[in-house]
Amino acid sequence: MGLSLVETAVSLAISPRAAIQERTPLSFQSNQLFDVWHNGRHTIAKHFLKSDELADAPRREFEALQLLSPLDVAPQPVFYDPDLGPVVIYEFLEGDMWDRRKPTAVQLQQLAHLWLTLNNLPSDGLWLSRGMERSIQDVVAMFHTYLQNYETWAKAHFPSGLPGVAHCRAIMERLPTILDSFAQLPEPMLLFCRSDPRFANVIQRPDGRLALVDWEDCGLRDPARDVADLLTHPNQEDLLTDEEWMAFLRPYTITRLKTDPHFNERVHHYLALFPVFWLLGLLNYGVNRFRAGKSFKGWQPNHIPVNIQLRRYLARATCWPTPPTAVDQASLANLSFFPD
Repeated sequence: MGLSLVETAVSLAISPRAAIQERTPLSFQSNQLFDVWHNGRHTIAKHFLKSDELADAPRREFEALQLLSPLDVAPQPVFYDPDLGPVVIYEFLEGDMWDRRKPTAVQLQQLAHLWLTLNNLPSDGLWLSRGMERSIQDVVAMFHTYLQNYETWAKAHFPSGLPGVAHCRAIMERLPTILDSFAQLPEPMLLFCRSDPRFANVIQRPDGRLALVDWEDCGLRDPARDVADLLTHPNQEDLLTDEEWMAFLRPYTITRLKTDPHFNERVHHYLALFPVFWLLGLLNYGVNRFRAGKSFKGWQPNHIPVNIQLRRYLARATCWPTPPTAVDQASLANLSFFPD
């Protein structure tokens, strides 16, 4: 079905004689990507698969590519027909993906200036980024559901994970106070933001410039939320020290504070929430992995053993408002959430 739909889209957009080959999916990928070649032209066909995003995600992706086309910071858009189905075609973007590479200070400064360029786009008529329609209360309810799902699973299948549940419940008990403090801050102006700021979506182009791919989550968002997401995303949260992140944060924050005096305060509060989001999200994902009959052996989200990554997020959430130290990390070393 997927290939047939892609073939139809390619035939309409490019040529019925174009060569199509599916790309090997990356571990975190939730869609199908196809290389398309015709007369020396290389394009990508992206087939969206997540049932709850089939309408919004491809629309956001294509409209973002159209919006960004004059800036040349993203793939150039080629084709999308919502009546045909969830397939977006865009030009292949030459370059190397950052992914698990540690960027230099200069590259982080480039990223900051690129993000500021995105934030400066006129917001009139733009859409909300994925997740911005959901209230904090709904997110916290989701946290409780995820933790309950994991606790039920651990009782039945991995009792060794139950000590970790107690730590998670202690974090959840702190959330109301954190959220009350957050609610005292003025409402931010929403700006066009990247969203899904994983390093795997950053492309270092042959001429040294940066570009970004995978725009299905983008839209109007609190830029403080985007920064906290960047700093804590499991694709890269372990790659850089707080001091090394300053190469990004200094130029970006200086500009944001000129028009947003409460920017740093909101980043600070989001840094309390995102570790909880990733901690409980990974726990829930692991439970669903078990239910799907998949083994935990060798499970390394983002190339990090899952128990190590979970302990890192637990330390972040427990120690907030200060960063965790090596001693804090070591104190959790005996916790396991899933079989190694």
